[in-house]
Amino acid sequence: MNHSALRTLEILEYLAASGEARSISEISRDLGYPKTSVFDIVGALLEKGFVKLDDPRLKTYTVGLSAYRVGMSYINRADLYSIAHEVLIDLKNRTGETVYLAVEDHGSAVYLDKVESSQPLQSACSRGSKKPMYLTGLGKAMLAGYDDAKIKTLMREPFERRTDTTLRDMDALMEDIAQTRKRGYAVDNGEDVEILRCVAAPIRNAQNETIAAISISMLYLRFTPEVEERVSRELVDAALQISRQLGYTKSQLYK
Repeated sequence: MNHSALRTLEILEYLAASGEARSISEISRDLGYPKTSVFDIVGALLEKGFVKLDDPRLKTYTVGLSAYRVGMSYINRADLYSIAHEVLIDLKNRTGETVYLAVEDHGSAVYLDKVESSQPLQSACSRGSKKPMYLTGLGKAMLAGYDDAKIKTLMREPFERRTDTTLRDMDALMEDIAQTRKRGYAVDNGEDVEILRCVAAPIRNAQNETIAAISISMLYLRFTPEVEERVSRELVDAALQISRQLGYTKSQLYK
């Protein structure tokens, strides 16, 4: 691929994943590109509306409206998003918590949709965010739907440790996946963000392939055993509902 085109795409991905505005110097430092190259690329993206100047004083940039339009063009054509979105709204209404839809991309969970609760404290993950699969309920729910060989291909040690409960290595991950398959849903026990808890379940298609996952996220103080039992039941029902609309015919998400 042309180096300039590749750098342009990586700068867009970087800004989308950052969640906050970045300067030319920060982009150059984090991506390892010369400042002059970053300046020229950002200037071209700015002209076409793919980035916007967020703070003229600090000269920081963020993703622009044109990038949003391109992303929405994909989402509007994706059956998964269209089918799942209404189910997620209903799931949020039933549980009172924030719900997510994610897909896998090169070993990361990519957040495709989010329906926020009215709770004062909740996850800061936004649409388009990426996280390593072993760190999230969504990621672990999808991994548990893959065969072991695929899991070991996607996940590479060492695992970055975010909290005291982050899974440390492949052995710990495989043990967690075994529990997920037996339980019927995945649990994020504050493995990425200490104060949050999450339950997640896979989405399967007509070919019995795991293609996505949905989750319910909440503050740890609300995550009692009684709440876990109730919301996980709602979660699995919602995941089965989406899966059946995609052609899945079985009664359980894990076998």
